[in-house]
Amino acid sequence: MSVQFLDCTLRDGAHVNSGNFGESHIKNIVVGLTEALIDIVEIGFLKDVEYSKEVTSFPRIEDAYDLISEIPPKQGVCYSLMARADQYDIRNLSECNGRIKLIRVAFYYDYLEKAIEFAKEVKAKGYDFTLNLINTPGSTLSELNRFITYANDINPYAVSIVDTFGALDVKSLKIIAEEYEKKLNPNIRIGLHLHENMALAFSLAQEFIQSIGCRRNIIVDGSLMGIGRAPGNLCTELICNYMNDNNGKKFYLPKILDLIENDVALIKKKHKWGYSPEYFLSAKYRVHRSYAEYLSDENISLRRIDYLLSKIEPEYAAKFNEEYMVNLLKE
Repeated sequence: MSVQFLDCTLRDGAHVNSGNFGESHIKNIVVGLTEALIDIVEIGFLKDVEYSKEVTSFPRIEDAYDLISEIPPKQGVCYSLMARADQYDIRNLSECNGRIKLIRVAFYYDYLEKAIEFAKEVKAKGYDFTLNLINTPGSTLSELNRFITYANDINPYAVSIVDTFGALDVKSLKIIAEEYEKKLNPNIRIGLHLHENMALAFSLAQEFIQSIGCRRNIIVDGSLMGIGRAPGNLCTELICNYMNDNNGKKFYLPKILDLIENDVALIKKKHKWGYSPEYFLSAKYRVHRSYAEYLSDENISLRRIDYLLSKIEPEYAAKFNEEYMVNLLKE
């Protein structure tokens, strides 16, 4: 079975600094991850924005080509971009020319049908694609099975388990992963994207590789130093070292460490990510992390954050609603 690693530093890390890494750092990271032989290097977002070479959001895929135009192809290394199906005009995507082969399509469950139509357009333009259902653990088994039916019909390269709220534990991961394993077409890879709310990302990734990866082709996401909107993601350096030791991978750790020291550690001096107890509490109650951020910024005590998050009604849990939170604080 094939275990692939996808580095999303320049895409998920963009939540930390609005994607403004700076042109030289962006190029350093793309080149460095390529030289480290990372299986899939995610360059950033396809998004309806004005293009800047300083930022990892691209209105046209041709803008992203500039980053890799001078990088000699490395066997086993490919490049990807992510597109939120509700935030990108698919008509702006050119036909695939082979240099960027993979588009990851992300969406909330309530956008499922439109996302599937979006993915069909991506496929028609010659790309491999994945389906990334945001907050996968927030969907019921019935909803997951409906999603799986759609996925089997259009046959993506992979379907990812996306732990948006960092709420997964071993038991819930097994339930979802085994549901996917049993019911997805056998050629579809199963992906895993973890957040660090409960400081479980590395252990959950190992569990996923050991249990599902021995029977199914899989993809695991991570980022350098875990960079990503607080509390961040699985650390590239940890999981790559683990895969080298246990899965026969040949990732070049010295290059990964260079990127951390020269490009990512600098960002952490300005921006916060990593485990923090308020994000543990948002994961505990399976609510959007922005509620925890809002309350923390308002200097609300952890005990009161715990209480307030427990009172959020299910219909408001998945997407942050500031007015709702303000009213809850007044009660």
